[in-house]
Amino acid sequence: MVGGWWSPAVGLSGIGLVAALEVERTDAGREIFFNVQQPWAVYVFMATLVGLLVYGFGRHAGLWLLGKPTPGLRLHPRHRVRNAMRLGLGQEKLRRDPYAGVMHWCIFSSIVVLTFVTAQVALDADLSIHFLQGNYYLFFSFYGDLFGVIGLIGVGMALNRRYFDSYRRLRWDERLEDHLVLWGLALILLSGFAVEALRIGATELAEHESWARWSFASYGIAKLVEVFEFRDGQLLGAHTWAWWTHVVIAFGWLGLVVFTKLDHLFFAPANAYLLRTDAPGRLTTIENIEEREIFGVGQVQDFTWKQLFELDACVRCGRCTSVCPANLAGQPLSPMHLIQDLKAHLANVGPELQRVGHAGGDQRAVATVAMVGEVIKDETLWACRTCGACVQECPVMIEHVPTIVDMRRYLVMDEARVPATAQAALENMEVRGHPWRGTALTRDSWMEGLEDVPMFDGSQEYLYWVGCSGALVERNLPITRSVFKLLREAGASFGVLGQEETCNGDPARRLGNEYLYQILAQQLVETFKAKNVQRVITNCPHCFNTFKNEYPQFDGRFEVFHHTEFLARALGEGRLRPQHRVDSSVTYHDSCYLGRLNDVYDAPRQILEFLPGAAVQEMARSRSRGLCCGAGGGNMWQEEVGERRVNHVRAEEAVGTGAESVVSNCPFCIQMFEDGIPAIQPEEEGRMRAFDIAELLDQAVFGRNGSGAGGGESVR
Repeated sequence: MVGGWWSPAVGLSGIGLVAALEVERTDAGREIFFNVQQPWAVYVFMATLVGLLVYGFGRHAGLWLLGKPTPGLRLHPRHRVRNAMRLGLGQEKLRRDPYAGVMHWCIFSSIVVLTFVTAQVALDADLSIHFLQGNYYLFFSFYGDLFGVIGLIGVGMALNRRYFDSYRRLRWDERLEDHLVLWGLALILLSGFAVEALRIGATELAEHESWARWSFASYGIAKLVEVFEFRDGQLLGAHTWAWWTHVVIAFGWLGLVVFTKLDHLFFAPANAYLLRTDAPGRLTTIENIEEREIFGVGQVQDFTWKQLFELDACVRCGRCTSVCPANLAGQPLSPMHLIQDLKAHLANVGPELQRVGHAGGDQRAVATVAMVGEVIKDETLWACRTCGACVQECPVMIEHVPTIVDMRRYLVMDEARVPATAQAALENMEVRGHPWRGTALTRDSWMEGLEDVPMFDGSQEYLYWVGCSGALVERNLPITRSVFKLLREAGASFGVLGQEETCNGDPARRLGNEYLYQILAQQLVETFKAKNVQRVITNCPHCFNTFKNEYPQFDGRFEVFHHTEFLARALGEGRLRPQHRVDSSVTYHDSCYLGRLNDVYDAPRQILEFLPGAAVQEMARSRSRGLCCGAGGGNMWQEEVGERRVNHVRAEEAVGTGAESVVSNCPFCIQMFEDGIPAIQPEEEGRMRAFDIAELLDQAVFGRNGSGAGGGESVR
């Protein structure tokens, strides 16, 4: 007999329990006999594996460090640790898919627990501590088998989803490694059971069967083998072959970590730690923009190292692509393939960039293929709605939207490659202070027919920010009037800027013109400060997000409310009293910039609950799963390329509820539904109509023809 040894192979399979020990030991009168001779090769496997892991992760790290520094990673360490535990190790996002959540928990928990099993074996055997005795040894045998079974359940669920379920997204980028990873883990677990079952059959069934039962799964297999009445020598020979097969498969599987998506076992918790701690609706600022030579991201070294790290974290699960509104409409954007294309490009050019960088050469001269334009097509970048659905669903916490916007910035500010309609909107913002070319309306057109519209002079509590869409788009004027009337009815102290309003820059930033955005933002921050603005109520979720999350980047710190938040509170406090019935069935559409990016889901629904006669029917995609209307990311001012328009897809879902009206909280969403619904319901009679929630509340408070009516259509 030779001494004991420890291997991660046993921890991963775990079923062998202490099958890695080649010792004969008596524990409370119980003999545990192991049959493997000359296991010295395991140390060679171990050394090879460690060297491979060090080399692989070092190679990865060298490519990440091609990127620029990532600011802010030292901030909020406690919050980051919680993210790593909750989102990374706890896999919280997978709970959105209960089947996948259970499957991953089974696999992950078995790996963790069985690695703990191996660690105890190492302490007991190699360090001669000898604590695996008596009752604890029996319990040890039990939970080792238990989590081996749990692991097999998880693997079985994974095999079912990949080969038998109709999950198309698993085949969008299917590779050989996917099958190797899954079947390799299955073989490790099964061979581990075989090792333990053969040991039990050769040593315990005849003398200590009561102890063997604690390894309940292996014991069951051993009893089946006993039926064949093998001789002890045959069982011992089979045990030796099973043991070595198990070890070789396990070490081979572990070696896949640095070459396959198995690396997410480490990268997912790490990326959760690196996850941004500020608002998800905030884009980064280009600091000292006047001094920059390169404004956006045109080559891999222009990304931050954290963005390059994210490329390796991707597991190609397809969850991001399956919820992307552009992809659902058949448009040229798949967030998963975008990340994978960038990863492949980094692998292609990275080693040469490293060599040139070490030699002090010009890294920008290395690329023979344009990352933006060839690897990632222009139309792919312009199809993004910046809705954040991909980020919301990603189980390894990749932040696709900032990466896409950074490349847009390169297209706009470095290459001047902008769709004509988007360019027209940008030029209009620069010259006229709003993106709506051709409008005959002015900033105070909505005031016509209203009395005593107060101008904000600094003495009022709130600034009512109407916004470009609320003032300069004909369809949205009734919404603006309704909000105004309701604010006045609720007794709010507020005023408006009227002709002094200008675009806050949100469309420019989302379209990639960070330079124009910063000019507009800085000007408006100065205006707000000069007028002593402290609290703002907005019509538009995009304005809400910009003021709340992005203006603090320019020292513009204000308390910001969307009109649904203010109105819901006024209803709850009794300052608004709906007295007229709104007899209509409605379905509510969550705008991305209010809901997903700012977590405001309840306030609009609370308003609907106050409306007499309003019957609410939720769409299948609602709340954090809500589908974009199609206008986000500057696509309000772009021609769409693809099989369908996104607003037609969303309108179809709204019409599918059977509701008479679709209600939202965003002027962009209303415009997109106004355009999309006729494409789904060509006949005007019985056609669904789109309303802002303030229009319905206006009718409930003032009546359809009351003095407070906002001027919009009745819901009936």
